[in-house]
Amino acid sequence: MPRKVLVTHGSSAFDLIEAPAENEHHLQEVMKNSPTLLPVDDLGITGPLLVVGREASVASGSIDLVGAVPSGELVLVEFKTGPQNPDFRHALAQLIDYGSDLWGMTVEEFDRGIVQRYLEGPHCPAAWKASKTLAGLADQAWPADEFDRDEFTDRLAKVLGDGDFHYVVAAQKFTPQMTRTLEYLNTVTQAGRYHLVQMIQFNGPDMTAYAAQCVASPTARRRTPAGSGASETSFMAALDDEAYRQALSDIFDSCRALGLTFAWGTKGASIRIATPDRSEPLSIGWIFPAGASWLGLTHLTLGYDSSSAKATPSVADALGTYLERVSQIPGGTAATAKGLKAYTWTPPQVTAAKTQIIEALEALVTADSGTESDQRAPGSPS
Repeated sequence: MPRKVLVTHGSSAFDLIEAPAENEHHLQEVMKNSPTLLPVDDLGITGPLLVVGREASVASGSIDLVGAVPSGELVLVEFKTGPQNPDFRHALAQLIDYGSDLWGMTVEEFDRGIVQRYLEGPHCPAAWKASKTLAGLADQAWPADEFDRDEFTDRLAKVLGDGDFHYVVAAQKFTPQMTRTLEYLNTVTQAGRYHLVQMIQFNGPDMTAYAAQCVASPTARRRTPAGSGASETSFMAALDDEAYRQALSDIFDSCRALGLTFAWGTKGASIRIATPDRSEPLSIGWIFPAGASWLGLTHLTLGYDSSSAKATPSVADALGTYLERVSQIPGGTAATAKGLKAYTWTPPQVTAAKTQIIEALEALVTADSGTESDQRAPGSPS
């Protein structure tokens, strides 16, 4: 039975009904031109996804799409051209061939051979062309609070060296045997993660809509590659100061209770809050080990990046109040990096000010929740 989507506009409402596309090539072009359709969260990675190659030439052919995310993970997408199992096997084999072509490249080789050719080619949006290089493209595309160039480069080098890519076969339909094949590969292979993404078309009165959903992915990671990044467990275990470790543990527990999330990189993590303005959470804090890390930050920092905050206008007032409250926590040192409105505390200062730190985070979440409630239409469900 075809799926339906109810669309409301003002006082009118109508259904969009799932329907096979007459030309699967058309669906492929839709996703190539709108890669944000790819459900990266379901792939086990954190976006936003940035296309760094399209019809990228390598020794074994042309990769339909090459995408990267701020953590340094790479996504290779191949579109299945027909409904039969041989078409699926061909697409899967092509992906593996492409992975073998990229495997062992240095970041510089990947930049020259894939990214710069894309930036100079006909498929790259005009707004990106001035970037010239992978670093320039990433700096232009990703908000500063979500992108640490050193962490990105380190992880990308590791991914290329290991061949640990995300392989995506995209098509309108997959059979149970195709899903079974994918489950087998995800169970027995030591590098690489395999995904099936279904492309869906919905038709309605003078309107067409598109969606994509992940129908098969690894159920769990089989291994954690050495050097792949920090985690809360490894970060806490490396702390020698027991009082600081306990204070951070209490702060982290409070963050989770408040619905805040952590995005761990190769060195530390950002603390993030969901907003109604965009799908990616906004960073409102960072935690790093001793020694300079992102933008010179060390230890615990609370605040936000002003360029990223521009994309979340609904919480502007809450962020202003949050920064004012953070600035009053004893011992904080104002961040000096351009655009960063934040304060940093050393381990002893964190230990002493734990209660005020938790209260500042609680106040921000409460204010943000109030903002979302104010934005709901009268009479809408809570």
